[in-house]
Amino acid sequence: MSLSNLEAFVRSVQEDSDLTEIQAPVRSDLDDLQLTMVRFFETSLKLLQGVGGHLLAARGKKFRPTVLLLIAKTGSADRDDAVFAASVVEMIHTATLIHDDTIDSSAIRRGMPTLNEMFNDTVATILGDYIYTKAFCELIDRDLPRLVPVVAKTTHRMTIGEVLGIQQKRDPDLTEEDYFELIDEKTASLMSSAARIGAILGGFSDDEVEEMTVFGEELGRAYQVTDDLFDFVGDESELGKGVGSDLTEGKVTLPVIHAIRATSGESCEFVRSLVDRRELSTEERLRLKEILDESGSLEYCRKTALDLADSALGRLSILPEGLYRTALEKAVAYAVHRIH
Repeated sequence: MSLSNLEAFVRSVQEDSDLTEIQAPVRSDLDDLQLTMVRFFETSLKLLQGVGGHLLAARGKKFRPTVLLLIAKTGSADRDDAVFAASVVEMIHTATLIHDDTIDSSAIRRGMPTLNEMFNDTVATILGDYIYTKAFCELIDRDLPRLVPVVAKTTHRMTIGEVLGIQQKRDPDLTEEDYFELIDEKTASLMSSAARIGAILGGFSDDEVEEMTVFGEELGRAYQVTDDLFDFVGDESELGKGVGSDLTEGKVTLPVIHAIRATSGESCEFVRSLVDRRELSTEERLRLKEILDESGSLEYCRKTALDLADSALGRLSILPEGLYRTALEKAVAYAVHRIH
């Protein structure tokens, strides 16, 4: 597949994977989730009030809360508990983004200045910690004991993922197994947790909870592989960050890992040399994209994401047919067919 065709394929958002349509069955729940998140920042501390307003104004996709709510609604979940749990998941996700931006010295997130850019790294780190701990306090106060260990283990896994990210930074010898170990801990774990919590609140059997947990893990993997593909074929105006920024930040992702393995000679050495670079020229970016295309690395990543999505889709067969399962199936499609 040529590079131009692959770009078109990545950007071909199908009608059945539109996020607005996916979220329609839980729209009122997501609106209430936003109000719940506002209450996270009800405090006399003016700094936290200001930061809360900034974070809430930069509304994310709320994809993980959507998955949680859709799964919960296929069962017998209490609506208020499900909305609350979804808000906890979203707040934890927000905290991880703040820490990521601080570690990567990112200036823009979702088209808006990051907290570390607005203030400094110290303030951003403390505010990320505040959100983490506030989420736990709220979860304990809500008296949902089955969810506390899920969230605790997940945040621990995400921290392990951060450590792995530091260890793996600018390493041209990373393997595909190394890559998936990192994304499993750092990113897929939260998607898996969202699906698990939805199943627990929905009153699923133990086997069904485990099946939904794996569903979330595979969905999270597919979502992240697609994200990493965007870094080389995405649109900067839609991504909210510079294309190719992962590589210049030292993140060695699947397209690069595959290209190093699939090429030899000058091409291989060229890709390896870019791993240690903080900036890339326009010519270097174009040459890299050519190599990724010619080596089949972009197509390999695309197929990997689609295979993961297909496996996740199959796990939804345990759910009853209906509005919520259909929305979840569309959510799987969205994970690999979205624009950004």
